[in-house]
Amino acid sequence: MSFKNLNLINPIIRAVTEAGYSKPTEIQYTAIPHILAGRDIAGCAQKGAGKTGAFAMPILQLLKRHTPDHKEIRTLILTPTAELAIQIEENFKIYSKYLPLSQLTIYEGVSIGSKLAALRKRVDILVATPGGLLDVENQRHIDLSKIEIFVLDGADKMLEMGFINDIKKILNLMSYKRQNLFFSAVMPGSLRHFAGTVLNNPVEIIVSPGSSAVQPIIKRQHLKNIQKMAGATMPVSIS
Repeated sequence: MSFKNLNLINPIIRAVTEAGYSKPTEIQYTAIPHILAGRDIAGCAQKGAGKTGAFAMPILQLLKRHTPDHKEIRTLILTPTAELAIQIEENFKIYSKYLPLSQLTIYEGVSIGSKLAALRKRVDILVATPGGLLDVENQRHIDLSKIEIFVLDGADKMLEMGFINDIKKILNLMSYKRQNLFFSAVMPGSLRHFAGTVLNNPVEIIVSPGSSAVQPIIKRQHLKNIQKMAGATMPVSIS
């Protein structure tokens, strides 16, 4: 299996090849086709499995496929820590080396003044921590109403760290007509329940630690039942 087999465009294949990646990981070759097809994803794989590439490469391709003149943020990636946010932005820069797409990172403690010029110009992909993003939004410096793709990375850590209400506030700032991608290292019951209130008919992908096999599982009815039991509709309201 090579990146060419995933129907990725040449600028992305060229960038990842130059970065030293020879073939996709299990989570990548399972998730990328579903993301390119516009499906919501609940992906579970351990650290180091290539989860960032699994969503970054198809997102770049989707944004390149439809690039109107715009100033709105098109993709939002939420992550629990500043360190992870910076790492994700660096990966996007590597993969988008030959694409006319821009990225920006916002997290707690960073000066918003240094980010305003980019926000006024154009940001295709925004990577942020929940607290940092809400600080900027509270100052009316950001508009999330045109988000096309929403990624919750480190979703399990987000819930563990108590970010659930911040995430719900951010969800309410976006249109519900978007693609949602959840990625985590584990999939506890609390995360499944929350995913059922946000994801629309998702593909659930589980990569077992130490296994060379991928177990792609489509659990449409299961998550529909969770959503029904939760009594949730989009957008998610603050509890």
